Amino acid sequence: MSVWTGRFSLKSSSLVVQLILLLFILVLFSIWSPYFLSATNFMNVLNQMVEVGLIAIPMTLIIISGAMDLSVGSILAFSAVCIGVAFERGINIWVSVGIGLLAGLLCGAVNGYLIARHRMQAIVVTIGMLVMLRGLVYVVNEGRPISGFPDSFYFLGQRFIGGVPFNAIFLVVIFLIASFVMKKTRFSAYVYGIGNNEEVVRYSGISVVRIRFILFMLSGLFSALAGVFLMSRLASAEATSGTNIELDVITATLIGGTHIFGGRGSLAGTFVGLLIIVFLRNGLNLLGVSVLYQAVILGALLLLAVGNKKFNGA
Repeated sequence: MSVWTGRFSLKSSSLVVQLILLLFILVLFSIWSPYFLSATNFMNVLNQMVEVGLIAIPMTLIIISGAMDLSVGSILAFSAVCIGVAFERGINIWVSVGIGLLAGLLCGAVNGYLIARHRMQAIVVTIGMLVMLRGLVYVVNEGRPISGFPDSFYFLGQRFIGGVPFNAIFLVVIFLIASFVMKKTRFSAYVYGIGNNEEVVRYSGISVVRIRFILFMLSGLFSALAGVFLMSRLASAEATSGTNIELDVITATLIGGTHIFGGRGSLAGTFVGLLIIVFLRNGLNLLGVSVLYQAVILGALLLLAVGNKKFNGA
């Protein structure tokens, strides 16, 4: 009983620290900018958090399992360009979306196969995929933006339901479903087990290869899904889409309490980390802070999250 109580206490204290940081950011920027807490700005923040949030779900599970996926931004761009090119060739937009999602799934499957089956380093494999796909998107459409999609497609990223962006509602629903799966199924135990001691899980008869393969396939699929929502929101598919998004995703995940070496973390913490990142970026944008200085601030916050035990419950 004491062990479980201790673990719960650590997770709770970690979440409290994250919530305090979020509250501090909200109060600070509301003082510095009169527009920060306006309804319009709040809806804008909800709109912009979707792509990072979607990718952060499988990224959390991958990091808990002791790995990392750096190719998510390139998979997003590649999937988006595949959708755009398919649509330009006369294919129905929703069939084109299916093609893009399949492309992302296949990219994730390649990552998963090399990492799980051949036990290659995840960092090396996903950096290779990142570079390859970034080059490939320029080869496929020569770097030009693709637009002119039907109005029905823009529902995903530009429409509101009850005054709330549809894509934000979708993100929350997906987070709730993923959290339910992680709390109520054996899959959760396998993911945490691999992150804590992969060999013990393997000797217990659980297929580590299959679990890792599934995780990277999910990462590819959710990256492609993020590309769909980004296309709908911006009304364009571009080769530069998703550039450096992996940094925001990983930062949100680690600030949310997921341990960099695996074995610990939660989707609830990641969601709070996501809110910290998007509100921080939004506040800095409202103050006119340069993107370069924003990168410095986010990098410092990431180092703080990795090195401070109060963030990750270590």
